[in-house]
Amino acid sequence: AWNTKGMIGTRRFLERVWKLAEKVTAKGTLSKETDTLLHKTIKKVSEDMSVLRHNTVVSSLMILSNAFEKEASLGRTDFEIFLKLLAPMAPHITEEMWRELGNKKSIHVSEWPVADESKLVEATVTIMVQVNGKTRGSFVAPKDASKEELEKSACALDEVQKWIGDKKPEKVIVVPGKLVSLVVKM
Repeated sequence: AWNTKGMIGTRRFLERVWKLAEKVTAKGTLSKETDTLLHKTIKKVSEDMSVLRHNTVVSSLMILSNAFEKEASLGRTDFEIFLKLLAPMAPHITEEMWRELGNKKSIHVSEWPVADESKLVEATVTIMVQVNGKTRGSFVAPKDASKEELEKSACALDEVQKWIGDKKPEKVIVVPGKLVSLVVKM
């Protein structure tokens, strides 16, 4: 059954995209996190379009547009990449915006963006901390942090301190980039 209420969210999203065009400047640059997200989105949208997962394509583009809204300004190239990714889902509005950016040829004959693999690598990771097998906290650490650094950071967390107190853990299991598990006698 056709339900027009589903169009409200779509319209709001496209209005937000239209407003993003106001942030485009010649000197606009993205933060490192948003630039990484842009390239992750390029990769995800490209993969999902090839297997017709349109709902996840739109979801990825919404996440990227949220990140773009938090930026002070956007570079023209970055915004054009976003429009190219959105074009299969919203061909008319992206064509209009493409022309307003000064492009002469159609967005639909432009080259599809390719993700820069070097920008897909995260510099930091979230480390989960367990005490006696139960998750008690987490922290962000450099991706290449040593086991000793991870253990020290995990033990310093306030959430972990209330569980271990002044006791020294009997056993510490560190899975680099993922987990620190502390075994403490209660």
